[in-house]
Amino acid sequence: MKSTFKATPSFHPSRSKLFAAIVLVVAAFSLMACSDGKIPFDEARAREQIIPVKQGQTFQDSFVSARAQLSRLVIDSTFLGRKFRLPNAETFNRDAIAALLNAPGADGVRVYLGSGEKGELRLVLVPVDKNGKDIIGPLLGNKTALNIPGIPSAYAQNGGDVVENGQVCPPCEIGK
Repeated sequence: MKSTFKATPSFHPSRSKLFAAIVLVVAAFSLMACSDGKIPFDEARAREQIIPVKQGQTFQDSFVSARAQLSRLVIDSTFLGRKFRLPNAETFNRDAIAALLNAPGADGVRVYLGSGEKGELRLVLVPVDKNGKDIIGPLLGNKTALNIPGIPSAYAQNGGDVVENGQVCPPCEIGK
């Protein structure tokens, strides 16, 4: 006797989800491979805040000169070194900047000037919305402490994070 039963592949929802996930991952990697690795940006908006490097060098030279003049004018010659240490520059890594710009609603970054425990100038970066209002919230997905050798652990306080702990770099000079 001949069987008339035909085997048909069975539908498994879990397999379909797995297949869809694999397709999405492959598609994502394919799109990333086509990228030139650059972060996209609005050139017109960037142009509003970009200046020629020569002008930046002039600004920095003026700052260094004014700092030296201020040091000569202060009566207590140790005051500036103890309470108001001004570096030439501070560097922040790409990932810290990306974390700021990835904050929900972020349209820019505000840089606050602060003073550290030893009087050193500290730059504190905060994301801002399109109206210039600070966005205070978590910048990282986890709430665990950052573990950076040589730097005390930093936790999010008061429900939010900001960027600091940049690399202070005297005697950095623009383009030199």
